[in-house]
Parts: sequence; structure tokens; C-alpha cells
Amino acid sequence: MRTSEAKIPLFEKLRELYTIGKIKIKNTYRREKLISSIDSIFIDINEYNHYLLRYAQKNIFESKVFEIGYGPRPYRLFAMIGLGIDSMGIDLDIPVLKGSLQEWKELVHKNGVERFLKSFLRFYLFDLKERKELKKKLKQKNSNFFIPNERFLVGDASSLELADCFFDLIISEDVFEHIPTQRLEMLVEKMARWLKPGGLALIRPMVYTGISGGHLAEWFPSNVPLNSPKKSEPWEHLRKNRFQPNTYLNKLWRKDYRSLFSKYFVLLEEKVKDPSLGKKYLNEKIKKELILYPEEELFSNNVLFVLQKPQN
Repeated sequence: MRTSEAKIPLFEKLRELYTIGKIKIKNTYRREKLISSIDSIFIDINEYNHYLLRYAQKNIFESKVFEIGYGPRPYRLFAMIGLGIDSMGIDLDIPVLKGSLQEWKELVHKNGVERFLKSFLRFYLFDLKERKELKKKLKQKNSNFFIPNERFLVGDASSLELADCFFDLIISEDVFEHIPTQRLEMLVEKMARWLKPGGLALIRPMVYTGISGGHLAEWFPSNVPLNSPKKSEPWEHLRKNRFQPNTYLNKLWRKDYRSLFSKYFVLLEEKVKDPSLGKKYLNEKIKKELILYPEEELFSNNVLFVLQKPQN
């Protein structure tokens, strides 16, 4: 069992895939949603540059960047490479970089049939259209879209051996919640070694205690504000827990990440992406059920931890 998967009943798995598929169709085939999705990649990169300039006095274009968990759609890494940023990354699963026959053979062999089928459908239904928009955006910035395979490492990041004091910046988006706790501690310790003194790690997990933390598709951040009918309830994973996501979760609270990161880094900032996400659902009845969870935890969701390696 890979940490990117979970053992759940087939019906629940299909229901989750159906909900995710609806979101993907809307985000890819509605022109304004597609543009917004691609624009968000460059907003992220600008945010990384902001923190580098503020805390490390260094421009991202002068930095060595490492992404942990670039995912099945490594657009952030594509964009950074296209912009000329010295960047590379690692993911547990083999990505579809060019859609070649050799890639598909390797993917089904190493990732398994289920992930192969999801990757195959995603690539031809969504990825090609999204990549076309990304190429257009890069061209507007006088940059080129190209894919150097050697920049896309595959494996368990916690087992990876890299040179000490090599990177200026390590980034990770929506990944750390999927890493088993013991391996996560190993990884964070290695990150501190890989970074140069004064280097930054910008880590943004989806915190388990937030309304989206259970990773049920109908409670994804984009779905929370909608009044569409839902089978599960707000904070279902902390209350009734009747439905399971199709992914492994380590169930860490925000305070757990804070404690872990503080062992190896100076914690400069914590920034919640949407501090009000889910507030309209927190009525008195649910408050009583969740009395053991501070509101800081319940409204965490996507939290950016800005970490710095000490100078000495």
C-alpha cells in the first residue's frame, strides 16, 4: 500500500473519483477557471520569492530550489524550470512527463494499475489542455516550456541522500499530511541538512483538523463555500467519520507540525490560506461535539509554515 492510496470500499472510491472528476471538468473546461488555475502557479512562485527576499535577502532566480512532492501534475516545477529557476523535485510516484509509450509502461509497472488508469485519463482529459495554457503563459513571460527528465526524481524523499548545504529554498504544497509521522521526522531533519545556512523551507500542508483536512472531495476548499448537497457533514472526519478518503493521512494537528518544525528550524511565520473557511458551518451543536479542538485547529486547513535554517 502506497501512502498515496488507502484501503476503502469500491463504492466510496468511485464516489470520491466522481466528485473529483466534476471539480476537474469545471476547472479545466471553463475558460476563466483554467486561466485562474494556471495563474495561481505563478502567484505561488511570486510568494516564494517574497519570502526569500524578506528573510534570506535572495532572489528566487539566484536560488537553488527543491520541491518535495511535485505530484501527478508537476506544473509548479514545470513553471519554475521554464522561468529559468534552478529547480528540481521528488515525488513518490512516477509522473507523466511527455506521455510516451515507455512512460506508460513504466508507470503501470511501478505505480500499479489503479494509478496508471487515473494518470492515463487525467493526462488526455485534462493535462494536455492545462499544459497548453501553461505554455501560453510562459511564452507571455518570454520563457519556454520544456521538461528535463533529470530534474524529476522519483522515490521516498525521507530516504533521499543529497548534498548538505546545497539548496536555498525547499517548498512543498499539500504533501506533508500524506507522509507517515516517523518518515516525516526523518525528512524534516534531512531538509535542515540540505538547506544552506539561512535558507528557507516553505511548507504548506492541509492540516487534518480543518474542515478540509479529511480530504473528502466534497469538502475540498473550493467546495466548502458552495451550498451544494453533501453526503457527509462538516468536519465529518473529526465527528462521525463514516466516509474515508482515497489517500493516506497522518492526522497531524497544526500544533504537531509546529512542534516538529521547531526542532530543526526557526519558525518565522504561520499563514492560513483562508482563515474563515468553514466558519458558517460551526454551529453550537457542532461546537459541542468538537469541544476538544481549539478554533485555531478547526480553521487551519492550508497553513504555510515559513521555516529558516539557523545561520550557525
